[in-house]
Amino acid sequence: GYHKDTYLFLAATTGARRARAALKIAGMESEDVIDATGPLPVGQWVHVALTLGAGTGVLYLDGVEAGRNPAMVASPLLLGASTRNYLGRSQNTTHPYLQGAVRDFSLHNKALDAAEVARLAAG
Repeated sequence: GYHKDTYLFLAATTGARRARAALKIAGMESEDVIDATGPLPVGQWVHVALTLGAGTGVLYLDGVEAGRNPAMVASPLLLGASTRNYLGRSQNTTHPYLQGAVRDFSLHNKALDAAEVARLAAG
């Protein structure tokens, strides 16, 4: 993101004990949110994928859909060339760092479908 009003993030857990992805562009009234049914697992590797496209956001854990928002207002393309791009920490300095490891990270130029995410998760 750029600042507190323009960002895309994925949090391992929230106060509601769920993994959450959120996207907000300055000027939007509220965040576009995708909540999983629970937090990311602790003490084990997990494949996490977030797809955003055609007004829908889907969060996958180990290749299985864990959360969906079919009414996304914003698009990640609206972020533009962001300057605060981090893995394992937030641009908000009050948020805790990730207490874990990232083995691999990739960005795609399209929203992957469920079968493509499942193939990635399978290795």
